[in-house]
Amino acid sequence: MQTLRCCFAGHGMIRDGDIGQRIINTADILIKQFSVNEFWIGNYGDFDRSAAYAVRSLKKTYDGITLNLIIPYLTQEITRHKDYYKENFDNIIIADIPEKTPKKLYILKANEYMVNNSDFLICYVKLSFGGAVKTLEYAKRKRIKIYNIANTVRH
Repeated sequence: MQTLRCCFAGHGMIRDGDIGQRIINTADILIKQFSVNEFWIGNYGDFDRSAAYAVRSLKKTYDGITLNLIIPYLTQEITRHKDYYKENFDNIIIADIPEKTPKKLYILKANEYMVNNSDFLICYVKLSFGGAVKTLEYAKRKRIKIYNIANTVRH
């Protein structure tokens, strides 16, 4: 079976009550229409938590769906709570980030790694600044299919 992958990117703080359902609806479309069977996600905020929860919900309906956590480096939290992560993710993948990358760019580079290895991006980008916007712009340059589930863009 061919692997078709979707990654996620969104703002760290989201105050949007139905974001989880919009993620589920969009991911469900990708599974049904395009046979997406693998989802890659970070671990850094409200959108990532909502997306992980949504994919875990879809895994109950669809066989063969995997949810992989992509991290820029191994953290004490993940090492200390490895059972939690093993229960919630099929795999933990450390992004391939060039050695000389400044530490402050690691999360952005992990997001670029996800985009480079994905066919689709589900994002929540409402603001005109921040890491989610940079990831969205990078995905546009890479020409992967993008689903921005935010309502409007604020400048």
